[in-house]
Amino acid sequence: MAKIVPFRGVRYSAAQVGDLNAVMAPPYDVISPSLQDDLYQRHPANVVRLILGKNTPDDDDTDNRYTRAAGDFTRMQEQGVLARDDEASIYLYDQQFPVDGQPVTRQGFIALTRIEDFTSGMIKPHEKTLAGPKADRLLLTKACGANFSPIFSLYSDPCCVLESLARREKERVPDVEVRDEDGVLHRLWRVSDPAIIARAQSLLDDKPLFIADGHHRYETAVNYRDWMRQQAGEYSGRELFNYVLMYFANMEDQGMQIFPTHRLIHNLPALDLPTLLKQLEGHFAVETLTIDPAAVTDRQRVRERLAELGQGAHALGLYAGGDQVQLLTLRDEGVMESFFSADDPKALRTLDVSILHRLVLENLLGISLEAQEKQTNLQYVKNFDEPFTRVLAGECQLAFLMNPTRMSEVRDVANAGAKMPQKSTYFYPKLLTGLVINKIAPDETVSG
Repeated sequence: MAKIVPFRGVRYSAAQVGDLNAVMAPPYDVISPSLQDDLYQRHPANVVRLILGKNTPDDDDTDNRYTRAAGDFTRMQEQGVLARDDEASIYLYDQQFPVDGQPVTRQGFIALTRIEDFTSGMIKPHEKTLAGPKADRLLLTKACGANFSPIFSLYSDPCCVLESLARREKERVPDVEVRDEDGVLHRLWRVSDPAIIARAQSLLDDKPLFIADGHHRYETAVNYRDWMRQQAGEYSGRELFNYVLMYFANMEDQGMQIFPTHRLIHNLPALDLPTLLKQLEGHFAVETLTIDPAAVTDRQRVRERLAELGQGAHALGLYAGGDQVQLLTLRDEGVMESFFSADDPKALRTLDVSILHRLVLENLLGISLEAQEKQTNLQYVKNFDEPFTRVLAGECQLAFLMNPTRMSEVRDVANAGAKMPQKSTYFYPKLLTGLVINKIAPDETVSG
């Protein structure tokens, strides 16, 4: 079902750059203004200048961050800072990181995949997208004619065929090895062996792909493809603009980790905590833990108890300051039916994030779905300690603590053609940007 092809990747030249760590960056949507400044200072060719250039007061239609990114991209290639590989290849990509003090490796590979409309069922999303980020990414793609960051996709292979096949390739020194700010070790091997490429193509040929991360970029790729087809008038389907840069990972891989994203509530003028707690008791069994919110061991105790409750039920944590945390366990899944239509699958109705967003945020706190999407009263954080510190600092009124979404839930929602609320999944670690770039040369077609 998924059409996978090798490509001639554009990569940073270590001979020109020196330390490759200095030119890498996380995905554009997790780069804060302070990190953007830092990345600008690290190296004049840091990939942040391509994926998230700075705005200036004098920007206009002919001089803006998109046109500057296009100029920088061209200049880096002309100077040899970025060089295109001679052979069409796929790129094995491993990420090694610690989980509970033990090293874990997530394995995958980067290649191009043919862009498919979601109606085909070949590529399945699981999260909603917003118009603003898609418009932003489309302007960048039009200006630069490149995919700078791979979309993160999942496939299912319990036999782990490709991982076994690639083991020998990984015995050699990686073509790229860098470590990011979180301590994650990223390794990349370029593979042009036709036998391995053919095996990867065969493996995914009869499988659907699930988008794990990069929904906005995938929908942007669809829009760019359609725009390019209009410009071309005639096309064969093999042009590079019909394909997009993608990272493929086996959802059965032991290194596959989904972390939770916690919710912070702020600026609700009518919030009354005793009333909210009384309302919650109507739907949830409430367990109160007394803690020292500044103590690491106590926060860990909250996390462990929340995970324990979530093994057999739907559980959320609520922290509103002081020395108490309320752990909420939903009594009856049936209450969720009133928030969804009969056509919405059970997999969507009974997600922890659906319970929080529809039953608690919308119904009890009065934060409409539109306000949730605009993040009028809502912020997202990934670190488990941050909700406690932000509430104690008075930066938010409440924090809802979450368990991670299960891989089976991601698969079930996507297979049902439904979409989760935003920030339902956090696949850790993020893919690094700058390892390999896909140049969408208008006069080229895919090979293989």
